[in-house]
Amino acid sequence: MVYTPMYTTSLGAHFSMTTTSVTIKSNRTIQSIVAPDKGEILCKVAGNPKLFLRVNAAGSKLWLYRYTHPILKTKHKLSLGNYPSVTLAQATAMRLEYEQLLQQGIDPKAHREQQIRNEQKSLVSTFGKMAWQHFEQLKNKQKATTLKRKHGRYELLCSYLGDKPIGDIEPLQMLEVLKDIQANSLKDDGTPTDKADRCAVIASDIFNHAIIQGYAASDPARLVKPMLDSYRYGNRPSITTPSEFGQLMRDIDSLEGNIHDSVLNSIKLLSLLFIRNGDLRRLKWGEVDLITAQIELTPMKGHGASKLRMVKDMIVPLSRQAVQIFKEQEKITGHTDYVFYSDTATKHHIINENAANDALKSLGYQGKHCAHGFRASARTMLRHKLKYNLDVIEQALGHITRDPNGTAYDRWEFIEERVAMMQHWADYINTLSAGTGEADNLITISKLKQNDIKNV
Repeated sequence: MVYTPMYTTSLGAHFSMTTTSVTIKSNRTIQSIVAPDKGEILCKVAGNPKLFLRVNAAGSKLWLYRYTHPILKTKHKLSLGNYPSVTLAQATAMRLEYEQLLQQGIDPKAHREQQIRNEQKSLVSTFGKMAWQHFEQLKNKQKATTLKRKHGRYELLCSYLGDKPIGDIEPLQMLEVLKDIQANSLKDDGTPTDKADRCAVIASDIFNHAIIQGYAASDPARLVKPMLDSYRYGNRPSITTPSEFGQLMRDIDSLEGNIHDSVLNSIKLLSLLFIRNGDLRRLKWGEVDLITAQIELTPMKGHGASKLRMVKDMIVPLSRQAVQIFKEQEKITGHTDYVFYSDTATKHHIINENAANDALKSLGYQGKHCAHGFRASARTMLRHKLKYNLDVIEQALGHITRDPNGTAYDRWEFIEERVAMMQHWADYINTLSAGTGEADNLITISKLKQNDIKNV
């Protein structure tokens, strides 16, 4: 056990002191020592070489440890604290610890000073202090709505780890915290939400902040995040009837001038391309070819079972309407790497994952339709209204599809059919949006293979 002495000064090697014949064997011996009339006396401790008790004329008693520096070979003294605050047993235990340090070539005084520095450092480098330091840095970089949402997660993590020195947090402790968060944030059906995963991402940001500041050496949150139970999203709301979808598109058009053009363009492209919102947000200009009217991308894997359904890479044909939107977006972000670049974003420098959904909510579509819902809208209407072959639709969604022999189609499969289908879909949306007729019977077969269409 290490005891913290009342004094931490090291005395010089040269001093004037009288060593008496008193040898301390017990507390009774100490209590019987008579203080000198003047000056001070130094008493040995039986069985503990180098340990002494200094007694001055005022009766004050101070433990001293005398040693030779393991490298410099100079004489040193180290105060261990006053008696009786530091007992005989505590003083002998400290002497034994320092003897062991000397055997390892470590200077006890330097070791103790480092311990004090570490203790002082731990007081200013708790997880809580690092967390709120990092949160303060975000205030000038992220929107108030984003900060409000994150604030609760910072508070939750600090309720578990706030007073812990951040450099002492081990992966197992971090995993236990995240597991507990996950266990306390289940859906009605008992399955996990994404709360623990989001907290893990924030914790990882905090650890990285501490690493940069020199208060931590690793990021345990990143190490244990894959060990959390997987979560899955529920059925995301989507509009799949033509008349309601037409109204949705008219409402989206009404957002012009009320939201950032990049967000509006992203929503329009989601309706035309029905790729994942994350894939669209991360799209780079280098993946967009407006001459050949197509984009190449590596889709996100999604969550749960959908991970097994997504292709590794895919070709997305662009309709004339989509090409026009990309050209408009090029005027905004064409000078950057990302199609949907955002100069206010701190991580990936792209528009926020909630931007499209927030815009739809502002139109009153919360619980009715979301950004991901465009995929279900397209799949349903392409299949049941425009009567397209299911394999062609699945390929356009980026889902793995297989031929009759069980071999997965490659990204170029059904490309001619998909080119025609994407243009057909864009024209269909225009007709629905214009509200000029039923539009359910708008079917163009010009470039499609007859056996790829199942007419009802």
